[in-house]
Amino acid sequence: MALVLFGCGKGFLNVNSNPNAPTTGAAVLIFTNAETQTAAIINSDFFEMNYSMDYTSLEYLLLNIARNNFTSNDFSGVWSDCYHNLEDYRVIEQSSAAGAPFLVAAAKTMEALDFQMLVDGYNSIPYTQALQLSAGVTNPVYDSGQVVYNGCVAKLDSAIALFESDSVTTAGSYNPGSSDVMFNGNVGSWIQLANTLKLRLLLHEVNVTGQSATIQAEATKIAADPNGCLGVGQTAFVNPGYGTDLSGHLNPLWSTMGYNINGGVANNEQRSNTYFIAKLKGYNDPRTPFFYVSDAAGQVLGNPFGDPNNANATYVGSGIGPNPASPNPPPFAIAGPSSYGILKSPSQPAILFASWESLFLQAEAAYRGLLPGGDAAAMTYYQQAITDNFVYLNVYTDGTTTGDPATFATAYYSQSLPDVGWTSSPDKLKAIITQKYISLCYTNVEESWTDFRRTGFPADLAVSNDPAVLYPHVLRFIYPQSEYDANAGNVKQQGNVTPVSPKIFWMP
Repeated sequence: MALVLFGCGKGFLNVNSNPNAPTTGAAVLIFTNAETQTAAIINSDFFEMNYSMDYTSLEYLLLNIARNNFTSNDFSGVWSDCYHNLEDYRVIEQSSAAGAPFLVAAAKTMEALDFQMLVDGYNSIPYTQALQLSAGVTNPVYDSGQVVYNGCVAKLDSAIALFESDSVTTAGSYNPGSSDVMFNGNVGSWIQLANTLKLRLLLHEVNVTGQSATIQAEATKIAADPNGCLGVGQTAFVNPGYGTDLSGHLNPLWSTMGYNINGGVANNEQRSNTYFIAKLKGYNDPRTPFFYVSDAAGQVLGNPFGDPNNANATYVGSGIGPNPASPNPPPFAIAGPSSYGILKSPSQPAILFASWESLFLQAEAAYRGLLPGGDAAAMTYYQQAITDNFVYLNVYTDGTTTGDPATFATAYYSQSLPDVGWTSSPDKLKAIITQKYISLCYTNVEESWTDFRRTGFPADLAVSNDPAVLYPHVLRFIYPQSEYDANAGNVKQQGNVTPVSPKIFWMP
């Protein structure tokens, strides 16, 4: 935990070039870097979970991943990078308290996001004693996931109150402007993000005994806030100036799952997944070639997870592709939109929180009665969420640039198919989570993993084909080896940690 004294070191705009020196400098400069690093964590650090969630398969065998036999060395970057990132926000919050309340509120919002990601991966974590090395706390105790979640909700309430206070909204008060590489200092957008993060937390724990009154009370606050949550077309994008001048300046998703600065394949072991291909085909879903690259014959071929034997399986991620002979989604040979799919450009903005995820959250909340409007509101949110994902991917199904992705989305969700058409779906929650699962492919795998663990959907999620698979599905991360080495007394109090136990506190 000594590492958490220092700022995040993942690359773009990193102000901490010396890992042995604490973060210093103007809070707004640290803030720009911290936002960028949060986006990098979401887009890069969880990426190998795309295998376990059957978005991606393998060209060759990654034994720990394919066998669901995670160790303390797997996903350790989630732990270290989140705590590094939290230290940056802590410095921002403390150094800005007197004269820049905007940065204090923004830092609180992002702290809640980082802690939420940690709890959803590890359950109990250092919270109340975390980030206090300068005060002599070298072995922070672990707090339960529920305690951390409660703290995150309180942080978000505090952030929203501060954003809405005169100290932030009064003309002439400090605003980071373009140094805020997500919202350019737009207070309303920050409030929407905070409300949406809170809604995510509430829905994660919706089945926890004893939390229903708190959840309803907090949801009522969200419903009463005129800013609401992130809505149609309001994805929280981060872009500090991604480009191709340096390898560290590529969009993090592009450099993780796509291509390097020279156009070469970044991770050649990644292949399309047969489960996901079949699921989309069963729903007549046209998005398959917008997630995967098609071959020269216009086909998308995959491997089942855990079986690397299909040499013809195509690479993940539509975009420029390794196959210039087939630049367009099948079955079209004529030119489509110039930019489409999950990988559009090495300089594309990074998604921190997608509008379609927010809309699916609101659909679930309305369905559960946490937000007003009942079934009609839930259906509207559901259809808007699907549409926003089609629009982001720039989906076209007629082979021309004249069609509107929203029109193709309407044709898709108007089908009389369970889990696609709202009125044709007898289990509305299943429909919401299924379509959310599809839309989160490569944009937030931790959230789709969380949905699977808390709801059981998709119920048919494929199990690894590796004959030595240890568990059907992974339910949590194992604490990193650095914790067992440096904070052994506290981490060992969490018991015998495996990829399936102890469960995250909100799991059934």
